[in-house]
Amino acid sequence: MNTIYSKGICLLTAVMAFVLLTACSSDDDSYHVPGTENFSRDMIVGEWYEPLGEGSYAIVNYNADGSLNATEIRADKQDWKHSPNNGYWEYSDGRFTVVTTGSSSGLLNGNNKAVYQMKNLTKYEIQLSSLDLDLISGDYRIVDTYQMNVGQSRQAIVNDGDFVPQEYSTVNYHVASVDNAGKIEARHLGTTYILIKSSIGTAVIRVVVNDSENDFDDVLQIMGSPLLTVTKEYGKMYTYSETEDGIIILQYNLDDENVMTMLVQTDTDGYVNRIDMYLSNNITPGEVRASLNRKYHLYKTSNSTNLYITQWQFRTVGIQYSEEDHGLVFYFMEAKNSLEWWDSIFNEVMNNNISIFDLADFLGYEMTMQDYYSGAFIMRGLDYPFTAVGVRADEKWYVDKAQLYFDDYITFQDIEFFFNRYYLPTSGAHTYVSPEYTYFIGYQEGDDGYLQYLQYSKRKTN
Repeated sequence: MNTIYSKGICLLTAVMAFVLLTACSSDDDSYHVPGTENFSRDMIVGEWYEPLGEGSYAIVNYNADGSLNATEIRADKQDWKHSPNNGYWEYSDGRFTVVTTGSSSGLLNGNNKAVYQMKNLTKYEIQLSSLDLDLISGDYRIVDTYQMNVGQSRQAIVNDGDFVPQEYSTVNYHVASVDNAGKIEARHLGTTYILIKSSIGTAVIRVVVNDSENDFDDVLQIMGSPLLTVTKEYGKMYTYSETEDGIIILQYNLDDENVMTMLVQTDTDGYVNRIDMYLSNNITPGEVRASLNRKYHLYKTSNSTNLYITQWQFRTVGIQYSEEDHGLVFYFMEAKNSLEWWDSIFNEVMNNNISIFDLADFLGYEMTMQDYYSGAFIMRGLDYPFTAVGVRADEKWYVDKAQLYFDDYITFQDIEFFFNRYYLPTSGAHTYVSPEYTYFIGYQEGDDGYLQYLQYSKRKTN
């Protein structure tokens, strides 16, 4: 993981001083850029979005009193890691100085000072040049925050007559999407940032997506977490029980308008793998189903029970609503073949001369005459969230490419931690390389933003 993040770290600007930039303070006038003295200190005050590369970013708040608050956000295994940092900042004669005084990540043991030359400053962008590193970095001003519910849409607006939007993009498509006209669609719980580019700079809108009307099903956030996470979220007033095989059950009687009782169950290692909720009469079955339909994929319906599914932390979660019991059950579904399983298979295939016939036999697929003639086959009907796997052989009948197809409900962000855990980014778009094996892995997205397939290919060597 250190290798994966090394590129992102070297892009950090002054606010991310926990990268341990070497202190640099110089009085050499050769660093002075004519015109920088005209930049106003007041123009810096405010909240800024800072892209760091590799899917990471920072949110920086320069306060009027000279203090600063900053947080770096990056994907880390199965979750987003937030690294806060505090300090103070100074601006004089075109020079921008940041001193950090501590970090919850434990990387700082005192003051760290970094000096930057102000290259450009507008009401929407800061451009800095490091005096001790050969890099130029920039931040974009956060101009507004939208609070939205799942399923809602609204137009992105920058209240400035001189600001003419040219391009829109979202940092996390999984949370909220934005089209070419600036229409934002709230998709899942979480926070993302909409970047709006114009000829005079790039403005940013923070989008916080929640479901304030019916938040009873937000417990998905603690699936797979240790009990400490549960008690931090819901408190320590619960009834505790433990089975003979080490399964722990916490029962909460909640002071909630919609939820009367919640049972949290762990596996034998102490991680949450099931949550039972009993709802009050304040929320109707129709409202429950409407809330679930906004967030999850309806898998099947039988009698008075609806089963929804979604991807969470690499695994398929079932959300079962029983109208008869007026209750919900969240649980990890044991799929036949997970993404980790397929990945381990393709690790083996791409690093050894395994024939297309042996792979088909292993997967339980019976090749047709057309498959033999074409040197390829497609196996359909896989477990959710996969729909098919396509395999191609080289001229010697050894597998040299495999594609794992997804259904229409998976985005790259849904499995982003998979790439960050196992693979290193390359200079090619949508392409990663295995640090332990000798093949490339790439992904393809459709025009709607959903993931179409992962592709494994043997690395071409001279």
